[in-house]
Amino acid sequence: MDQCRGAGQDGTTAFVFTPQELIERLVALVPRPRAHLTRYFGVFAPAFAARAGIVPGIATRDLPPRPGAGSGAAAPVSPRRFPWASLIWRVFLKDVLECARCKGRMEIIAAVTSTEAVTRILENLALPSTPAAFYSARPPPQTQLPLADGRFRADPPAASGFEPDPPAHDDFGA
Repeated sequence: MDQCRGAGQDGTTAFVFTPQELIERLVALVPRPRAHLTRYFGVFAPAFAARAGIVPGIATRDLPPRPGAGSGAAAPVSPRRFPWASLIWRVFLKDVLECARCKGRMEIIAAVTSTEAVTRILENLALPSTPAAFYSARPPPQTQLPLADGRFRADPPAASGFEPDPPAHDDFGA
């Protein structure tokens, strides 16, 4: 047994693909859009007849009553979407509704979307009302691409106008 570790049954340790073969194999691994990546079978399947008796559900008596609902009202349905503040807490562990000054809870009273109103508010708070300048992304640094036969093809930079690594702007850090 003088085969190296990770070798196949026939002794192969590496595969050589053309660029198109490599892309074809990688694309086959990408799941379909909106496809569930976890599938449940048997008693945990969504359509199993006795699933309600096996999988624990939300206890309706533990939920607080809806405002304005009587005692005989139906239990509220669990929300399908989480509030944005709780999602930010789950990801960044940052409570965005906590006041920085008094540590109390803030309430959202309005969402300002009008450009004129946003400009007026920012100028009133002595904050800059003009957006920051963004520059387009630089082109990739690779100027030569390998072909299937192992040669490299170089695009003439004068003809394509491609500069491999353009210098940064003077106000880059400002």
